[in-house]
Amino acid sequence: MHVERFEIHGFDGPEPEGMQPGTVSLIALNGRIEVALTAPPRVSPWKTGRNRRILARALEQVLRLPEFRSGQSALSVAPGLLDRAPPPLPTPPEAAAPHAQG
Repeated sequence: MHVERFEIHGFDGPEPEGMQPGTVSLIALNGRIEVALTAPPRVSPWKTGRNRRILARALEQVLRLPEFRSGQSALSVAPGLLDRAPPPLPTPPEAAAPHAQG
């Protein structure tokens, strides 16, 4: 399986403490694998390193499956997939507008 892209769903809950459930979809041309995980909630929407850690944990879980451990199946990822950050979030309007001093 050659993973071309991934999608992360969940992991953000109403409470800032505790682990939050979510799923990671590893998407290839010939199918997809969905991995259920838990992770701490994101403290700030601008801290994107958490998604890379979640993706790495999902890949580790898949590599523990018997078909991958035995060598019956192989897992590879598209070049740069692990280095890609999620798309940047839009700048809040109050941060983009200059502050008037009066």
